[in-house]
Amino acid sequence: MKYQIKMDIDRLNRHIDLVVYITGDGFPNCEAFITDPGGRKIFIGVHVRKGAAPVTLALNLDYPMIVCALRIPIDVHGNFMETVGDELARRASHSQTLRFQNINSWNHKFLAMNPNDRRCMVVENFSLDGCFNR
Repeated sequence: MKYQIKMDIDRLNRHIDLVVYITGDGFPNCEAFITDPGGRKIFIGVHVRKGAAPVTLALNLDYPMIVCALRIPIDVHGNFMETVGDELARRASHSQTLRFQNINSWNHKFLAMNPNDRRCMVVENFSLDGCFNR
């Protein structure tokens, strides 16, 4: 996988602006998150696998997997406050103001995703058949 990460830490106004672009072969599933000094995590994004292992891994393509642009308020120690703002959602809705949401709600939308949603499991099950038997 390839990560492009741009981060600006504004200690005066107490926020982090984070832009991340992750590409890779699209297999297997992946997740990315950022952690503050106190150990609190915020999901940057997730990617549900594309294709089946024998084909996807052999081709080693460069699929876009995760893209995000976040503003994260921080305290004087660099720890995340209670909210996160999604700049990509603001632009998509053509809003002038960035809307912030609770970090737990933000993280939950990623944790609640079904990793097999809209997947044809027949191909995956067939391609992995016997891989884990010894």
